[in-house]
Amino acid sequence: MEGGIEPQTRQVIENLRTVLAGSGGQWERTVFARVYLTEFVRDYPAMNAVWEESFPPGGLPARTCVGVTALAVGALVEIDLVVAL
Repeated sequence: MEGGIEPQTRQVIENLRTVLAGSGGQWERTVFARVYLTEFVRDYPAMNAVWEESFPPGGLPARTCVGVTALAVGALVEIDLVVAL
């Protein structure tokens, strides 16, 4: 996957928004997320900044961030969500 952590995080969020829109879900109704980072120490601050800007003020869901050794296709970040319907 191309780009650094910021463009990859933006792309993952856009992909999640697309999936949610197609299934009747709403990004703003995210209640929990798991974020996986291959370079946790290096990438956490930049990923977190993109994450925070993608939600309205005071609307951040609960979240767990985990450092992992590798992700599919060389990705730096992966995110999964729990969304209230």
